[in-house]
Amino acid sequence: MNYIEHLEAHCGESTGHLEMEELQDHAIQMLQFQNAPFANANTVTSLGLLHHPLQFENGAVVHQEVMLSVMQQDAESDLIELIYRLTLEALKTGHAYDLGEYLPMPVGLLSKYDFAALYVTTPFYFEESFQVYKGNTAFGEPETVLPVWFVPIFASEVAYIEKYGTEEFNEMLYETEMQLLNLKRHPLVGDNEEIEESIFNREVFVCECEITDALFEDDIQRPLVLNGPLAKAYHMSVESGEQGDTDQNETFLFDFLNHQNRFPIYVTFFAFEEEDKDNRAFFSQHHMSFTSHVLSRQKQTNGWLRGKRTSTSESHFFTVKIENARMLELILEHAYRVASMNELFMFSYSNRLSIQQEVETTYRKTRVLEDRFVYPEDTTVVIVGHDGTMLYLLSNEEHFAYDLRTDWAKRLRQQLPNDTVIRQLNGELFADL
Repeated sequence: MNYIEHLEAHCGESTGHLEMEELQDHAIQMLQFQNAPFANANTVTSLGLLHHPLQFENGAVVHQEVMLSVMQQDAESDLIELIYRLTLEALKTGHAYDLGEYLPMPVGLLSKYDFAALYVTTPFYFEESFQVYKGNTAFGEPETVLPVWFVPIFASEVAYIEKYGTEEFNEMLYETEMQLLNLKRHPLVGDNEEIEESIFNREVFVCECEITDALFEDDIQRPLVLNGPLAKAYHMSVESGEQGDTDQNETFLFDFLNHQNRFPIYVTFFAFEEEDKDNRAFFSQHHMSFTSHVLSRQKQTNGWLRGKRTSTSESHFFTVKIENARMLELILEHAYRVASMNELFMFSYSNRLSIQQEVETTYRKTRVLEDRFVYPEDTTVVIVGHDGTMLYLLSNEEHFAYDLRTDWAKRLRQQLPNDTVIRQLNGELFADL
C-alpha cells in the first residue's frame, strides 16, 4: 500500500484532483474526497508533500500532508485555496505544522463565517488507523507520514486556548461529533470577556404542552392534525423561555435534525403560487423529489338579508424528500423564510401525509370547510412556530414520548446536539443538563 491507497482506504475513491504550477514543480497535487469523513462532507488534501521533510522548532524532522474537511459544498474553492497556501507555506519555510498551534485565517477566505484562525490537530473524525501512515519504501516514501488536519476556529476559541491551553481545548474538540465540519456552527466557548469551561454554548428552554384541541388551534395555529392519539408535545426555544432569534432557531433546527441522523426526512411548507416555477426549478437543480398540495378553505354564509353566499380560497404547499444533511441545509436556506412569515414549515419522518376536510361552525349561520394535513400517529413531527423563533415537537415515538417524571430530561438531552444544554424544563431551571 502507498499513501494514496491509504487515503482511499479511509476516504473512499478520490472525486477530483487539481494541479497548480508552483506545487506541480515539486510533484505535489491536491485531491478531493466526497463523503469523508462523514456523509455529505468534503475533504481536500495535499498529496506529495510527504516527500519533502519538514522540521519542528526542536529540530525533529517529520513528513506531513495537510487537509481540511467541511460540510458546505459552496466553500470548495476556499478549501482548495487554503490547502494550496498551507502546502506552499510548508515548502517555502521547511517548517512542520505542530499540533495545538493555530494560524491566522487568511483575509478573504471563509470570510462570511467569521473564523479567526486555523487550528492544527490530528484528523480525529477519521478512523484511528488513518492518523499515522507507515511509508512504503518501494514507492520512495518516508518511514512515517502524519496527516495534519486544520479546523477553522473563532476568536473566542483562540482566547480560550491562550487562557487554558491546548489540552483543555482538545478535550472539547474530542467531545464533538460532526459540528466541526459545519462552517455555520456556534463557537464552542463564549466571548473573550466570559470564557466558559464547557462545550455547551447554546441553551434550550423546553416545555411540555398540554395535549388539547387548543394546542393546534391557539398555539401551533397550522392546518395539521394527527391521525390518532398524541403521546407527547413540547415546544423548544433557543436562549429564551419565550421566543428566540430566527437565525439561531434555524441553525438549531439543522443541528437537531442532523444529530438524529435519520434520513430521509420530509419537509412540508407553504408556497406562494407566483413562486411555483422557481421552487420547482430549485428542486430539480438539487435532485429533490417532491409532491405539491392544495388546501382549500370554503366559507358558507346563509344570511336572511343577502341569502346564501360561498367564498373559497386556496393555499399551496410542497412536500420535499430530504435525503441527507446537504439537502437539509439547502432546503432551510431556500425556504425557512416561510417560517419567519408565520406560515407552515414542518418536518416529519413519515411520507404518509394525507388531507382531510374539517367542518367548523364559526358564527350562527356561517360554516367553514377547511382542508388540513393529517400525519399518521407513528411518527415525529417538528413544526416551526412563532415567526420562525420556536419549535413544536409532536411525537409518539419512544425516544421522544417517555414520561417526564422518569429520566425524560436526560434522555431528551441525548437527542440534542452536543453543544446544547437544557437550561429550563417546564419552568425548572437546570444548572447544567
